Amino acid sequence: MALLTTRTALVFGMAAGAAALAVALVLKEGKSWPTAILVGAGAFMGASPS
Repeated sequence: MALLTTRTALVFGMAAGAAALAVALVLKEGKSWPTAILVGAGAFMGASPS
């Protein structure tokens, strides 16, 4: 049994991409690193299926 299926890998990759994009956009606005990390974590959780 594979621990990481193709579907899981795709979903994780898309969520990680959304989080990275969110962090980049927040940093571009001039916000602090802690704020950017919190926004990125929120984007990752929002993009991940429950």
